[in-house]
Amino acid sequence: MAKNSIGQFIAALRKANGMTQQNVADRLNVSNKAVSRWERDECAPDLSVIPALAEMFGVTCDELLKGERNRESDADGKKDIKFKKQVENLINSTLSRFKTMIWVSLLISFAGLICMFGISYGFYRNIIGFTILLLFEACAAVIAIVAVSRAKDIKTDNELFEMADAAQITRFNNVLGSFSFWAFYTVFSVLLISLPFVLNSFNFVGFVIPIYSYSIVFLSVDVMIIILVYLKCRNPYMNWIANGCFPYNSKNIISVFSNKLTLVQIALTVFAVFAFLIAPYFKVAGGFISFLYEALNVFGIALMVASVVFFFVFILKHKQERSRYLLSGIRNIFLLPSALLASVSHTTEWRLAEHLELYDVWRKEYLLYAVVYFAVVFILFSLIDAFVNYKRSEKQN
Repeated sequence: MAKNSIGQFIAALRKANGMTQQNVADRLNVSNKAVSRWERDECAPDLSVIPALAEMFGVTCDELLKGERNRESDADGKKDIKFKKQVENLINSTLSRFKTMIWVSLLISFAGLICMFGISYGFYRNIIGFTILLLFEACAAVIAIVAVSRAKDIKTDNELFEMADAAQITRFNNVLGSFSFWAFYTVFSVLLISLPFVLNSFNFVGFVIPIYSYSIVFLSVDVMIIILVYLKCRNPYMNWIANGCFPYNSKNIISVFSNKLTLVQIALTVFAVFAFLIAPYFKVAGGFISFLYEALNVFGIALMVASVVFFFVFILKHKQERSRYLLSGIRNIFLLPSALLASVSHTTEWRLAEHLELYDVWRKEYLLYAVVYFAVVFILFSLIDAFVNYKRSEKQN
């Protein structure tokens, strides 16, 4: 750099940093007219201002007073720029290869799904279709794992990454985390969507799950599970990619299963279902056995009422932790109708054949309805909980 006056050097540094005279004045607590006079060499900055000016522009006080950069500083600057370019090129090339492998993994996942649907509904071979899909998804998962492993190896083993700044490392981690998460998430989603096809264990022409039953019952539940997994797993996965650890520890996981309110309410619901299912076995004419039929039905209803009562008592007793238990307790109350659906699945009927007989009747579709209802309520409230936690973390950040 040719030798300049102090004013010319200050003006060049200011423009190189994209600052206005007012910006410089605000940083130094002086007027913009003073900065203008410095740059026109009408006067020089006070000695008390020189260190602050040098720190602001990333130069030394000696360089500022001489009006030029030292040759050694110029050489170091060029060397730093060269290293930064090398780091940037390494990151770009690594991410480019990584993205290519992830896109291949995604295409293989969707190709397996298309093959499964085509074989199931085109040739009525759902088991064969699902087996082929498993091969596709296994290949997709292996490609994604290899892609992540190679990218992380380059990050840890290549010395150039030590020269990367925080912005470059953040960009690398974000791309690595988001793309790999979508690859694994797609494999999981495809397998979940395809799972109902193996519920039909027979593999002959004409026997495949009807499309309307699949779309209305199974696909709706699958979609909610897929959304829930996204909300619950994405942030922990991204944290693992960036820091190599999950934000949850064993204590957090144990606390989820040690919720006394949930354990008691779910237990009461399960016992109510059990009472409703065994009650019809005691439905005979007259005597103490017939009384047990009525008693078990009343007992089942009493257990459901007890679940609601226990919720209110628990919330009133634990005032300080009310916000922690409120949502899960309400969810458990909404799960109670699943017991009523299960009770309809088992009844007894009087039928006249040669003579009047009592027959044991099972309507297993109502058990399926109860399970689906239970899953839908549980997933919906989990989604609400995930959304509330997400908004809460946004406010904290």
